[in-house]
Amino acid sequence: MKFKLLQLEQRIQELESLADEVDQLAVKQGSGKDVQPELSTKGQRWYRGTREIFVQQNSSGLNEFESCYTQILQDVISGSVFVIGDPNMHVEFGKTLALARSLLAGVIEEIKSRELPIKTQLSFAVSADEFEKALELVDSSGGDEVFLRAGGVVGRVALERHLWAVVDAHGVPLIVNPPTKKKAEAQDLLTSLVKANVITSIQRSELESLFAIGNNCAHPKDTVVQADVERLIKRGRELASVIL
Repeated sequence: MKFKLLQLEQRIQELESLADEVDQLAVKQGSGKDVQPELSTKGQRWYRGTREIFVQQNSSGLNEFESCYTQILQDVISGSVFVIGDPNMHVEFGKTLALARSLLAGVIEEIKSRELPIKTQLSFAVSADEFEKALELVDSSGGDEVFLRAGGVVGRVALERHLWAVVDAHGVPLIVNPPTKKKAEAQDLLTSLVKANVITSIQRSELESLFAIGNNCAHPKDTVVQADVERLIKRGRELASVIL
């Protein structure tokens, strides 16, 4: 996805450079200089190239972009309507062209927003598999503490990994407390998600209790209860499925 976005950004930059040339040629045409067929050719290249991006990306801005083109851009680019010496004509042309260009620039942000659920859904798919493996460890443990602890640790890792993917996908600013701490911890992760309104305070409290169970599983001196480990895995999977 990042490679595709990079390619798209490069193509948009090319079209932006072409739009600059079209604008400059329109100014010359308005002052009485003969810039045809260059203006028409470059104008069509810009319009066709830009429109295809809206179509390929299924962008919500397609109709608005086409509206810009039919209003004034087409007439100016073709040279059919452009009163020499009339400054108002180029002002209107410039406004319409600027709007069309802003719509094109917005396509990138639209795609990035569209990508968010894809990233988090893929993350949950991976985590769901890990939760399943964790539950298998617990179910087959026969009460053996080693397997119970292993299941709890795997479940905790799956939950935390998914939440980090959510932070990354949403671009959530990470709040580290204290700021001098070398590495962010689960508590920092939850604080950041609440601050960004991705999770509620109630969800945070429940996640904290689940992480506490996972932490107990990782430390041999702490008591491990099978029911708690099962809750960590099952409820952790449920929460991960709705925090996307």
